[in-house]
Amino acid sequence: MSESILTLNPPVEARRPSRYLHALRDTLWFVLAWALLIGAWELAVQVGWLDGRVLPPPSVTLPYAFSGEAVVGFGQQRSGLLEALLVTLMRVSGGLLAGSLAALVLAVMITEVKLLRRLILPLVQTLAPISPVAWVPFTIAVIGIGGQAAVFVVFLAVLGTMTLSLSAALDAINPQYLNIAHNLRCTRKQIWLRVRLPAIAPSAMTSLRMAFFGAWMAVLAGEMAGINSGLGYMIIMAQQMYNMPLVMVGVMTIGAVGFVVDRLLLLLGRRFSGWSS
Repeated sequence: MSESILTLNPPVEARRPSRYLHALRDTLWFVLAWALLIGAWELAVQVGWLDGRVLPPPSVTLPYAFSGEAVVGFGQQRSGLLEALLVTLMRVSGGLLAGSLAALVLAVMITEVKLLRRLILPLVQTLAPISPVAWVPFTIAVIGIGGQAAVFVVFLAVLGTMTLSLSAALDAINPQYLNIAHNLRCTRKQIWLRVRLPAIAPSAMTSLRMAFFGAWMAVLAGEMAGINSGLGYMIIMAQQMYNMPLVMVGVMTIGAVGFVVDRLLLLLGRRFSGWSS
């Protein structure tokens, strides 16, 4: 009897490591990768493979970042690293929020009204591939040099791609969900709030992550091209003054902030992952 029980019952699988162990492992690999890169960077400068005047080593760049000297401009135009970063983040947040909401409205209109799909979708498909940087001269000419121009550039960078992505996600909803909702005599509003929008939430969060990268690059390009404030402006001014440590600090800040925001959006997106299965 005992032998038959042992034969019929499958072996118990080893308990999987907890998600905290996975997170710890990923963190250790992340730290190791950056430690190797920073070490190789420092070594390359010290042995003369890289010119430290053009590419300052970490032993120069990292202390400079916290020295309080990471500023550009004079008088009222004087701007520090933290101030420039906050200005850029506010622009990205405003443009990303406005562009995402406008994209959602357009996607709903395209889904609901066939005439609007035929009129709007070709325009969006044509305008979406245009680089946001190409809109900078037009934006400055119409709106002027300032924060509004940067927000508008971000808005344009987000609008086209988000509209196409959300529209495709709405079209890909399982028809069975909609049929069940109709059989339950749900109103159109209920179908949108309880079926369509929850169903596209995982895809929408992925699209938002991709849109953030586009918005982040767009606002920095706009600030470098003529908008006289923000992180991009600080970097281009530092380059003109040949303050290469400040250039590197700005570049490192761009990467670090982009990584942190992407991780936050990824964690937020996991809360909407229930529908994806």
